Amino acid sequence: MSHSWLQRKRKGELLDLAQKAKLPDADSYLKDDLVELLEEHLNSNETTYAKHPEFRDYYGRSGSPVKRERSSPAEALTVTKSRRRTLVKAPSEEPTPEKSSLITRTPRAVSRRVSQVLSEVDIPASPAQLAEVADQSFQVAKTKATELWDRTQIDRLKEVVRENASSVAAIQTLILLIEAIGLQWKTLDTTAAASLPDGVSKHTGQNMLMVPNFTALLSSQWWAPATLWSLTSWVLPLVFSYFFNLTLSANTSRKSSSRQYPADPFTFNIVKAILVYSAYRVVEISAGSIGDSAIAHDVNYSWGPFSADTVEVVRENVPGKYPGLLISSAVGILVSLYDAALKK
Repeated sequence: MSHSWLQRKRKGELLDLAQKAKLPDADSYLKDDLVELLEEHLNSNETTYAKHPEFRDYYGRSGSPVKRERSSPAEALTVTKSRRRTLVKAPSEEPTPEKSSLITRTPRAVSRRVSQVLSEVDIPASPAQLAEVADQSFQVAKTKATELWDRTQIDRLKEVVRENASSVAAIQTLILLIEAIGLQWKTLDTTAAASLPDGVSKHTGQNMLMVPNFTALLSSQWWAPATLWSLTSWVLPLVFSYFFNLTLSANTSRKSSSRQYPADPFTFNIVKAILVYSAYRVVEISAGSIGDSAIAHDVNYSWGPFSADTVEVVRENVPGKYPGLLISSAVGILVSLYDAALKK
């Protein structure tokens, strides 16, 4: 009864019994091996576990196999004293008991061997274990990917760029850089430095490698437009915004460095808009006054010491031309007002 009682149990119940019987590494055994291990352990420790309610059915009724073997000495004595008899049976086509017992025991041996091989190969025994192994592999890969991402310091660099770019000064600097790069890209001439290979020429459509002509930096044709744009776009606006800084007077009640600017961005963009209008505006002449030589003579597009040609170079080569300069000033005014409203 003891073996059949264990055999009827599920593997989960057998694992609970093995845990209560203090069997180590019970999870690594298959059900048949676990039944044999439990049976051997319970038979050898009958005095310890016979009083446990969990093993009462195992030791109940007909008793343990050890007791049954010990309670039948007469049978063992009878077997030893019985004479050997030789029985002669007629030949029969039926298999002998030895062969039949061998046949019945063969699947048991084969299954035990298969269980040993499977335990050595360590193949998951159920779909739940396969899912658990896949989840563990995914977690390991996720952990390694997270560690690799942390080593790149991309998140830290992103936060630094975001913090520095979220300011009026950063937006104003970006606008000035766009204007300067666009102006120099169109005004600085290029020259041929070397010939390109045939393979590169087929893809690019150019036979020569063109580089900026840095010798033009020594001529007034480059310095005059660059100086004019610098004066009207940032030099003079910066001087006026430094001395006429409204953020200083607005911060008298709360002395905070975050509310003050070395140069007032609102004043900066107001002065820039005025200078752009005075230097680069185009006078519209009506159709009826085209023949008037006096009006035509009064239209002079020079600005201060800069000639009309220099003014035209800046007006026509800055990104967006004359409207683009006014739009950049308007964007700076709106951003400075928005920043001041947020700091109230």
